Amino acid sequence: MGSHLFPGTARNVVTKIISGTLVFGATGVDIFFCLSGFLITGILYDSLVEKAFFRKFYARRVLRIFPLYYAVLFCFLLTALFLGKHYYLELLSLALYLQNTHWIAPAIWDYNGPSSLPATHFWSLAVEEQFYLVWPVVVFLLRRRTSILWVSFATIAICPFVRLALSMHGVPYLAINANTICRADSLLGGAALAMLLRGPSHDRMLRAAPWLLIAGGALILACRNYADGNHAAADSVQAVSLAFRYTGLITASIGLLGLAMRPGIAQRVFSMKIMRWFGKYSYGLYVLHLILFSLLDQPLRALVRHLTTSKLAGVLFPGVLVLMVSIAAAYLSYQLYEKHFLRLKRYFDYGNA
Repeated sequence: MGSHLFPGTARNVVTKIISGTLVFGATGVDIFFCLSGFLITGILYDSLVEKAFFRKFYARRVLRIFPLYYAVLFCFLLTALFLGKHYYLELLSLALYLQNTHWIAPAIWDYNGPSSLPATHFWSLAVEEQFYLVWPVVVFLLRRRTSILWVSFATIAICPFVRLALSMHGVPYLAINANTICRADSLLGGAALAMLLRGPSHDRMLRAAPWLLIAGGALILACRNYADGNHAAADSVQAVSLAFRYTGLITASIGLLGLAMRPGIAQRVFSMKIMRWFGKYSYGLYVLHLILFSLLDQPLRALVRHLTTSKLAGVLFPGVLVLMVSIAAAYLSYQLYEKHFLRLKRYFDYGNA
């Protein structure tokens, strides 16, 4: 959210540090993918004995994700009908979770139509939903913990070279970044962790967590320095950096998740009430913040320009206010709308006939 809500050009050392920190927030997507792979794979593996394996899994996912998402798409549809917007194909693509492809409409980051949608962040939801469609079938067919683990390891090993090949052949960064196959190692890194913690390597894996976090960070820095220091061969260098930077992010994310599950500072921090509170409402924050920003940013900037000439205030005031409005909107969405659907999960509880 910080990387989305506070855009601007850094002009001095202080603003460069702030800008760099906020931009780094985009790596939260990689942590989320890894966490999602970890949780979903654990749920799938533990529920293999369930008679209604697929029905329960998909019903619970639908009740969590669909209500708010499709309510937003319905609002977009009303906007199109009553305000003369023209993004019907884009809405169809979003409705089918194909917005990270060009199958129905231009991919969401390429849309340059007359009435563009404030939904560029939904590319990651498309990756998630495509993963949910395929991975349960794979887990159901493999069944054995070691088989799931080796498929996860193989994917993690192959994905960097898929990204490298695509990048070397001129595929744009955004297309690689939002492609489910190219990002499968982020999801299956979490899956591998889930399987390792369900086997004899549990304690060794948790002990290794800090080293994985350090190793991942080192690989990210190495990729960045390699790209910055080799401008002569820009295309090939950027391709290598892109291909393996994600591997560093995955490794660091696995380390961070491991740290959160062993006694220590990380576990205490992530167990704080405020962190758990934000976790509860994080889906609403994800869905709504960029839409609210698209509505409020320009009016708020105009207000700031009327009151002061400070460019910093023109960035900070709208960002902070939209952040506060987003938190309130996510809370209200959950309490007044989403939780009524979530209560239906009791009909699909694991362990029930």
